[in-house]
Order: sequence, then C-alpha cells, then structure tokens
Amino acid sequence: MNQVERLSELIRGARSIVALTGAGISTASGIPDFRSASGIYSDERNVNVFDLAAFNRDPSIFYDFARAFYPQVLAAAPNAAHRALAALDNVVVVTQNVDDFHQRAGSDPVYTVHGNHIHSTCQSCGGRIETEKLVPIIERGDIPHCVCGGVYKPNITFFGEMPPEYDWTESVKAMSAADLVLVLGTSLAVYPAASLPGYRPWNARLVIINRDPTPLDSEAQLVIHGDLREVMEGLTLDP
Repeated sequence: MNQVERLSELIRGARSIVALTGAGISTASGIPDFRSASGIYSDERNVNVFDLAAFNRDPSIFYDFARAFYPQVLAAAPNAAHRALAALDNVVVVTQNVDDFHQRAGSDPVYTVHGNHIHSTCQSCGGRIETEKLVPIIERGDIPHCVCGGVYKPNITFFGEMPPEYDWTESVKAMSAADLVLVLGTSLAVYPAASLPGYRPWNARLVIINRDPTPLDSEAQLVIHGDLREVMEGLTLDP
C-alpha cells in the first residue's frame, strides 16, 4: 500500500476530520507562500507587511504589497486540493490562509484563524466595507480611507493581533473532537495556529502533507513530503 492509498484508507475510516491548511494548499492556485525561497518574505520589502505596529506606523508598507497581491487573489480560483476537501462530508476546515478558496470550493464550515481579506475595517470608527471595493484605490497607489478619515485595514490577523475569537474557539472545539487531523501545506511555524493539532485527542490519527518537514512529523502516523495537489487528486474514497 502506497502513501496515498494509506491516506485514503484513513479518511474512509474517520468519523470526524479536521483539516488545518496553510499557504501550501493555495500555491497551486498561483498564490505565493511565505517562507520558501520564492515566497512573499523572500523579498525584503515584504518583511513587515503583516505586522500591526508597522501598519499603524505606515499603512503604505502593507498597501504597496497589496497593490499586486489583492488582484492576484481575486483573479485566482480554488484548485483540486480545495475541491477534494470540499467533497468530503465529515471535514471541518481550519485555515491559516487569508484567501477565500475553501469557501469558494464549497467547504463548510471554514474557520479562518488568521482572518480573511474579504472585508476591511476602519481603524477609527470601526466601519466595515468589502475589500474588493477598495481595490481600485489601492491599485492607484493610494491608501484607502473611510469617510471619517480613518484608514481601512483588512480583517487579516496581523502579527501583534489575537486570532478571531469565534474562529479560534470553534477550531479548538473541532480539534478536540477529531479522530483524524490532516495538516496540509503548513510548516507549523506560526503560533498560535501551529498549536492547534495539540488539541487533538490522544488516540486521534495525525497526517501531515507538506513539501518540507514540520516540527510534528515525528508524532504523525503518516507523513508525505510531496505535492499536495497531486496527493489530494489521487485519493480513492469509494470502498
């Protein structure tokens, strides 16, 4: 039995699955990851793009990055890995990603522990707007402002912010009830999200599919260092 067949067997035998996904699931949709040699942080200009203190000091640090990033995300589409998860009936998706590909693929529920780019909030009055409406302003090279004069910030969890309370609580609850945890396309390097698999029951199976090793590889019943999309496309879930 090869690794993909073993993964298929584990999924078929599970009653309650939680999939924790990271940037690696969206790279096949054309969205760069963060920490690889060609990732977002490989450009020194992007080191502080998701830092709250940097945003408050100078929002142009983020919006110079967003001028290219937002249109890229809006133009992209879910890939086969997103669709494979959405096709499973008993999966709760917990994602570190700020795109909406899981939702667009049809997964439900999806808990976004790092927030999401879909809406932005004024840092002065708290007014909320669809981020897509701000894209033309951002593409012009301007910083989007509310009518009150405050600066809009995307509802992405920046470094220095706590995860969204509801999504975090529901993610922990789902992990605590899982009998199979799939870690997909994340290096498990960013906390507190990286701590989520630690909430799984002692007898839950852990599967890690990531291009590079992770700190939890030694705890997993199955580790696949390969192309996530190819692995998910190869699942055989019929008995």
